[in-house]
Amino acid sequence: MAEQVRTPAARRGRAAKEPLTRQSIVNAALGLIRERGVDAVSLRHVADQVETGPASLYAYFSSRDMLLEHVLDAAYADVVLPPAAGEGDHALGWREALSATIINTIETLESYPGLGTVALGTIPVLPGALRLGNHELKLMELGGVAPDRAALAVDLIAQYAASSAIERTVRSDGRRGAPERDRVHSVYATADAGQFPHIRRNAALLTGPTGRARRDFAIQVLIRGIESPEVI
Repeated sequence: MAEQVRTPAARRGRAAKEPLTRQSIVNAALGLIRERGVDAVSLRHVADQVETGPASLYAYFSSRDMLLEHVLDAAYADVVLPPAAGEGDHALGWREALSATIINTIETLESYPGLGTVALGTIPVLPGALRLGNHELKLMELGGVAPDRAALAVDLIAQYAASSAIERTVRSDGRRGAPERDRVHSVYATADAGQFPHIRRNAALLTGPTGRARRDFAIQVLIRGIESPEVI
């Protein structure tokens, strides 16, 4: 009688577990951050997501900080890079393309709550970050920005994108919004006219602009400062 061939034990209604890889670990961490924020990422929590023990992750990442650095880079790798003039049918001018790149970076980081804090404390050396920085440098070269200014600008843009993502995450956490804005407006509008006349007079202007308007204004100021040799 022929011997029966035993099938692997990925049965009982469960799919076979995917092999553990660096990318599967990063993807699991990204999913955790998107759902619960960066504070939820510990090696133990990520190990649970990929159905293994924390010790197995150390073969790929020596620490939580190292894992988060790669998670951040995976996010940078997903940033859409708008083409500049001469690069396609929908190409933008260099200023518009740089502005769109900054906005895309902010929105990508914002989609992973808390990841902006990792960006502020990380010196980018991985491919996703290099891809982003290379694109920004290319755009500024097209705009005639001096290389030394462009190099400083890459760092400034990264800081602005990360801090903006953090701010917008905080403002969307349910404790802010219209009630908070009304409270701040009330404080400004009733400030002591002798001590703070300009605050009182401009209360509506200080609290009126939307987050998008504030962001767009900041980016335009940033880009104009980058290209103006009179700034430094």
